[in-house]
Amino acid sequence: MMLNGWVIADYLQASQIVLAVFEIVVTTFVAVWVVRSVQRKMDNDRVLKDFLAHELIDLRCDVRTFIDKLISGNIKANSIKREHHLLSIRMKDLLNAMYDKYKIDKRSLKMYRQNLLKIVEDDNLYQDNCQEDVMIVLSQDTIDKLHDLRIKNDHKFNDILLKVYE
Repeated sequence: MMLNGWVIADYLQASQIVLAVFEIVVTTFVAVWVVRSVQRKMDNDRVLKDFLAHELIDLRCDVRTFIDKLISGNIKANSIKREHHLLSIRMKDLLNAMYDKYKIDKRSLKMYRQNLLKIVEDDNLYQDNCQEDVMIVLSQDTIDKLHDLRIKNDHKFNDILLKVYE
């Protein structure tokens, strides 16, 4: 049978072409949507990782600076606990965020943080001057312990950083 010069086979073939074009358009749309969604999630994850890494690196620098001030006698005795407390809060907050997102052990830096203050508090020169507004010079034994503490624990920041980017 013929309609307007077309046979039914022509209409069927034309409808198949229209359906194929429609399928291509829908498939393309879905593919673009999926790629954009995945890319956006990957970008968001990368930004978060980079932010946490930057915070961790800043924290490590601040801990190193704090230890350097202790070693060089460039800190007032009554400021030591306050500065240590502020570093501790930052460590805890950062590690809590890393645990929530990446399941990194919250206690990764706990012993480092605790031992740092304990070493200082055990020093007789600190004990004699802890309430004073004077620069504190720690004993050589305490300075050696601080050097040793840093050597044994500084890598922990890198370990955490590697876990974030795994």
